[in-house]
Amino acid sequence: MTMEANFIPDILIVDDIKHNIFTLRTLIEAHFEANLIEATSGEQVLHIINERSVDLILMDVMMPGMDGFETARLIKNRPKTSSIPIIFISAYDPTQKLLEKGIAAGGYDYLTKPIDDNQLVYRLKMYLRFIKHEFMMNLHLRELNMKLIEEIEERKATELNLQLSQMELKSANSSKDKFFSIIAHDLKNPFNGIIGLSTLLIDDFDSFPVEEQKVFIQDIKTTAENTFRLLQNLLEWSQTQTGKIHFEQTLFNLSTITKEIVDLVKTSASNKNIVLGSAISPEIQVYADKNMINTVIRNLLLNAVKFTRSGGRIVLAARNIGNMVEISVSDSGIGISPENMKKLFCIDCNVVSYGTEGEQGTGLGLILCKEFIEKNSGTIRVESEVGVGSTFTITIPETAQINQ
Repeated sequence: MTMEANFIPDILIVDDIKHNIFTLRTLIEAHFEANLIEATSGEQVLHIINERSVDLILMDVMMPGMDGFETARLIKNRPKTSSIPIIFISAYDPTQKLLEKGIAAGGYDYLTKPIDDNQLVYRLKMYLRFIKHEFMMNLHLRELNMKLIEEIEERKATELNLQLSQMELKSANSSKDKFFSIIAHDLKNPFNGIIGLSTLLIDDFDSFPVEEQKVFIQDIKTTAENTFRLLQNLLEWSQTQTGKIHFEQTLFNLSTITKEIVDLVKTSASNKNIVLGSAISPEIQVYADKNMINTVIRNLLLNAVKFTRSGGRIVLAARNIGNMVEISVSDSGIGISPENMKKLFCIDCNVVSYGTEGEQGTGLGLILCKEFIEKNSGTIRVESEVGVGSTFTITIPETAQINQ
């Protein structure tokens, strides 16, 4: 895959019968612009993916020697090729057992021979749309990273107030590279789950009981919501790094935004049987960027819901301390280990955490919170005990600061 705006996918067609390859090639060329590669055995497939990049594989199942399932397992076991979507093609009807075997081998889809032209074209459109989206996201991240490098070099050349040594500059750039790599990986996995579950529903909807259908649909909805929040945080974080985010501090009533946020988060809390309470006096005012504080409080409350078990409690509170306002989010959740406490708010620490119902977290929300609070002349801290709960506390100015 080359980093160009005009995306042309590399599709590998695998079948031990040349006529089948010719049929697939003819159909694909009639509907898509793509680089088509051919292979007639599992061994040849492994050689090809070692030598070049591949975006999608159409894999025959029954082949002499290494069959399609075994070939797919070997592909998925290699970090460099584990994310390549594989569509199995077989003369056997996809029984539940065979579908499970294909999914276990790392397949994304299963089509039967003889191939229905319209069905194949539809599936290819769906997967290529997802692959192109991923391609454009990676392109955007690369461009953003290059811009960050340029800005760092400009600051170094003009001797701004960033008295970083050459080693510190390289370390900062390396941290951002690692950060983007983590985010790109965490965006892939949810889409894989959505595509896999929706494909099962499309192909075998009537074979599943109604309750199981609802579970699949709920999983798709939950995954989509979590992925949307991750994308939202990623967009806001990238805007802060490039200086494109709008920043305007104003004096406003804190309860006006916290009521909206609590109403928004209460649905997620109720779904987990969590009591969410708010103790914000209508008299408390703060001087800050309203959108940034909204994002911070929303992230802290959603994190609290994620890491609190069913039947737990979350409290949002605020109080005046001198010329500052202290806002806290306390939960009766699973807590944070001392080891992970040291890694919070750390951009180059790969911390992957899981909520009480398996919800995956990347730590991006907390990094964003720290940057937004510091931009508003405030602070953020955390106190936590494993098995007891956590309290995140932020402080922001009550009025305009004289020395901004």
